[in-house]
Amino acid sequence: MRFHGGNERAKIDFSVNLNPIGPPPRAYEIATNCLKGGVLERYPDYNYRNLKRAISEFYKFDGASLVPTAGGGEAINLAIFAFKPRRIAIVEPSYGEYEDLARALGIEYSPIFYRRDSKGFYLELSDLESTCKREDALIVITNPNNPLGLYVDRRRIYESLSRCEAKVMVDEAYRELCNRCYIEIDRDLPENFIVVRSISKWLSLPGLRIGFLYARDGELVEKIEAIRQPWNIGGLSECIVSSLLSMEREMRDFIEESRMYIAREREKLERGLRSLGIKTYESAVNFILAESPYMKNIVFELEREGIAVRKCTSFKGLGEEYVRIGIRKSWENEKLLESLERAMKH
Repeated sequence: MRFHGGNERAKIDFSVNLNPIGPPPRAYEIATNCLKGGVLERYPDYNYRNLKRAISEFYKFDGASLVPTAGGGEAINLAIFAFKPRRIAIVEPSYGEYEDLARALGIEYSPIFYRRDSKGFYLELSDLESTCKREDALIVITNPNNPLGLYVDRRRIYESLSRCEAKVMVDEAYRELCNRCYIEIDRDLPENFIVVRSISKWLSLPGLRIGFLYARDGELVEKIEAIRQPWNIGGLSECIVSSLLSMEREMRDFIEESRMYIAREREKLERGLRSLGIKTYESAVNFILAESPYMKNIVFELEREGIAVRKCTSFKGLGEEYVRIGIRKSWENEKLLESLERAMKH
């Protein structure tokens, strides 16, 4: 699959970054109730009032500043189309779609790379200073970062970039699966910031394709709403997600359970990888960046056993010695380590 991972031929696919514990227990019951209620036989509410209410109440912010979207990807596209920047400064490595969209629209693309020292990768926010001064620029930061797994404290980002002339878009697709992150949207989000979230990712229901965009700049939100496609979210997706988010206590417990599971399995997997001589980098989320000079051969051997990991050659600043490994069920993670041990012997 393009850029983000996914291998339909793999028996066990570690290239995707979904919630490893699967959907919430009542997700399919709710889906059935939505279908029985005739959701497929009518158009969704064009303004998505129930969905907006459910999202804003769950995340504790003003729904008037919210735009529901068909996944985080649409939110990113809408923000760029509405703002029309002359330059996009992307903190790399990151999704390839940002650069592709910039080039397709004739926007100057300016990569800013994570720095690296003996401890690993880190973000030097002062590297964004020149772009920060341009009111026709957009700075894009994925936080937590994909594929590094690093989380930068949001207060550091606010303090460094809140006085920028540029707009700052923070893609928080993995925030709910990050063990050191707040779930809520910050009510004191700086005026020049745009936040993008994915909901279907942490629900482990990627087929629903739901995310949202939040900004305190009312004029920008109006522009985004004006170019949003009518009924951009299907009625079934809206019904399921609205119903799940309205079960606030259950969903917050589900997120906490997910985070605990991810942290536990991530630690076991990191320990196993290091014991095989594979370097790992600190991660706060549901995937690990791993490095080995022999990674190309290792990946080949894994593929022979029907196991897929995410090659990182399409991520700027990384090469064939890196892979991203998504956390999966415990038995699958153990299977990966067993297969890696065999692969290292070839």
